[in-house]
Amino acid sequence: MKVPEIPDLADLEARFQAAFRSTNRNGLQVIGYGEITSVVSWSVAGTKAAVKRLPPFASDAARDTYLVLLRDYLDRLEEAEIAVLPTGAQELRNAEGSPVVYLVQPELPAAKVGPALLAGPDALDPVLVFGEICAGAARAADRRIGFDAQLSNWVRLSDGELGYVDVTTPLLRDGAGHHRLDTSVFVASLPWLLRPAVRRFVAPGIMDEYFELRIVLLNMVANLHKERLEHLIPAAREAANRHLDSPITREEIDRYYRKDARLWEVLQRLRRADRAWQLKVRRRPYPVLLPDKVER
Repeated sequence: MKVPEIPDLADLEARFQAAFRSTNRNGLQVIGYGEITSVVSWSVAGTKAAVKRLPPFASDAARDTYLVLLRDYLDRLEEAEIAVLPTGAQELRNAEGSPVVYLVQPELPAAKVGPALLAGPDALDPVLVFGEICAGAARAADRRIGFDAQLSNWVRLSDGELGYVDVTTPLLRDGAGHHRLDTSVFVASLPWLLRPAVRRFVAPGIMDEYFELRIVLLNMVANLHKERLEHLIPAAREAANRHLDSPITREEIDRYYRKDARLWEVLQRLRRADRAWQLKVRRRPYPVLLPDKVER
């Protein structure tokens, strides 16, 4: 598979800007909402691309730093024998002159993405799927790569292998153990009053968790609640525990999910309130696409 080239990127950006000025997303076909950015489908010469718009960078230097980190992350995942869906970056400048980067991947049929792999009459064997996911997460942890292993970040490739898609937040540390990723990527969608505190005190701790294999696998298993695949938790837990000295318990999984769900529900309420304030009171665009109420 090749990375689709988007010749009409300015048109896509114009549609994003229109959506930012209201709560209307009619000009965009959103196919997924992440905690940091959303994924939209875009037609390219008869094929489909899955596209993520990153928050604008403060400078060309900040953009360049991110793109170098992204390339290093892709290389490190390849070293860990994790098949990443082909990923490219395209960019333009917004009305203020700031660089805006779009990450582009081929869009696969919905039946080959995430939870759909384990649902329906053509479902894959969950023992094999979770075994492959957990083994990949263990290889990433061995190489000190930050990794989000949850099921929604995987697709089935044409050769039957699982492919990884979530490279928007490339998680690597430098030789001194410091995070290389600028934490402003994590806080760009939060109300501006919260950003300094979250960036300084919360974001580093969140990123730390993606480097700890036990938490990575706990998060993967617990998120099966959100995907309405609770019946697969025993198989996922068994696969995870093969790689852990301290086994994950069912009680721990349920407790972790409840805590995580409460946190993201609070953040979504804050984002919706901030959007209403920006659009209705300040008459300014709100540069993040928010989902409707998420059932967790």
